Amino acid sequence: MKGVTDLQVELRELLNGFWNEALEIEPLPKGVAFTMPMSYPDGWQVTMELCCKTPVQYYLSDRGKTLSWLLGQGQSVGIDAVKDHLSRLYAEHAIEEVDGVLYRWLQAPLDPIDLQVFAEGLVAVSRLDILNEHRMAEENVAEKTVNRVFEDAQLTPKCHHKLNITYDRGVFVDYFVNLAKPVAIELIRNKNDLPGTMEKWGYRWRELRKSYAGLTPVMLYDRNTQIIDSYSARIGRNDCDLFCGYDETDRIHQVLGSAR
Repeated sequence: MKGVTDLQVELRELLNGFWNEALEIEPLPKGVAFTMPMSYPDGWQVTMELCCKTPVQYYLSDRGKTLSWLLGQGQSVGIDAVKDHLSRLYAEHAIEEVDGVLYRWLQAPLDPIDLQVFAEGLVAVSRLDILNEHRMAEENVAEKTVNRVFEDAQLTPKCHHKLNITYDRGVFVDYFVNLAKPVAIELIRNKNDLPGTMEKWGYRWRELRKSYAGLTPVMLYDRNTQIIDSYSARIGRNDCDLFCGYDETDRIHQVLGSAR
């Protein structure tokens, strides 16, 4: 049997080794992005961003990932019960929130305890997904709304329709209607990585425009549960003829009318 001293040494080596393997630090234009040895409920490691704003002041943030992940699980952050939980967790971990980004100001010299407490707060916030009551048969309000728009416009779209980019490569869109200017509509369902989703679709729309003259791309999102960052919004505005909430039916009708 090992002595207490040997066990202390072994445990310290094990934990130090684990920390070194878990820690990754990547440079950013004005700071660094780094991982912490803890994970969100889906198993993805907590990643934070640290920027030096002045010689003695740092800005620590989650880059908007935590609340975006929570929304992606179907948990609304706008209801009173969740707001109360969030307020408590923010206070306990000295966290502030603006536009979906969780952050904290730190002073030099940096204290690793502040980094640890902030990361623990992010995980605690993400655990609020257990408040969401998942339903086996949940109404897809977005799809019903879009279908009603087509019915009111007396149009019958093709659903889950494949648009060809090349002879052997194509893209499926949620709705397609072949008008004077073909209209393709895609509902944004991914709530975990919206910038990545928008980058992918921006590229697809640019390719599809080359194959379909006058193609009118439309992307719709849920204004109640999806946080649209400025980067994603810019891609939506630049690469789509319409980028808006699925409930903005007047705008969808206007695009369909202009495409006839």
